[in-house]
Amino acid sequence: MSLAHHDTARPNGHDGMLSGLMNNERVDRFVRSPSISIPRPGKRRLRLHTDRVRARPAVAPNVSMVLGQNAIGLGLWGLLAPRSLANFLGLNASDTTIRTVFGAREMVTGVTLASDPTNAGMLWARVAGDALDIAVLRSLDRPDNPKASNARLALGVVVVVTALDLFAAYRLSTVRRNCR
Repeated sequence: MSLAHHDTARPNGHDGMLSGLMNNERVDRFVRSPSISIPRPGKRRLRLHTDRVRARPAVAPNVSMVLGQNAIGLGLWGLLAPRSLANFLGLNASDTTIRTVFGAREMVTGVTLASDPTNAGMLWARVAGDALDIAVLRSLDRPDNPKASNARLALGVVVVVTALDLFAAYRLSTVRRNCR
């Protein structure tokens, strides 16, 4: 459901957005973004406009924020405890470069999404990174890996996260923005 903000008060005392929520009305008007006016002595007022994302329902930014926060955690694990990560998955101890690159990628995407969960480009970058993760984890699911069950578990988690990344990336790529 799309919500709209109206400058004029409704007869019931509520503005258009609240009235639309209370009466379960569908409001399809595309209105201007929220703004604030700051007075400046001797100069014109400064108007600051924000961007309001229109997604039906607006779940994708929340999913994106959670994905970003989890990516930060995984990135920290890969960067600060690479041996622990290698031991968990059954990686060779000499593959520190791979673990560092994967950890840095998770940190960059995580911080970017945590600061702007509507960044569709970064979500698509996560999807590409997830494809690499799936390839590496799939290669670790072999009989000679004593931690193959951990690699399968991680593979399952990455597949679910990839689905969430795809969902959020698609939704946020198709959303309208009402800023100029």
